[in-house]
Amino acid sequence: MAKIGALPAQDIIAGFFGVIDYYVRDGVAIVRSWPRRGPDTFPPSQRAQWPVFAEASQLWNTLDPSVQAAYNTMASGSTMSGRDMMTKMYINAKSILPY
Repeated sequence: MAKIGALPAQDIIAGFFGVIDYYVRDGVAIVRSWPRRGPDTFPPSQRAQWPVFAEASQLWNTLDPSVQAAYNTMASGSTMSGRDMMTKMYINAKSILPY
């Protein structure tokens, strides 16, 4: 992490996306290497959900468009998309059902 006099132009920042992180903290411009988080830093409970999330993601792509539309309708008026709604319901069902 290093303090810099001012943030560079937006096109420069965009050019370093994923490599260098520019931000302002307490009015001071700062640059640092892009934050990385290794898989071993995720809690086991979160890692255990990854296969279920992958199943839900793949399942969405196989749903009939009319079923996808129904999920989109259910999600309307919320901050979630139809895909988010289906994924949440799928993961919740997998956590309580014995199979």
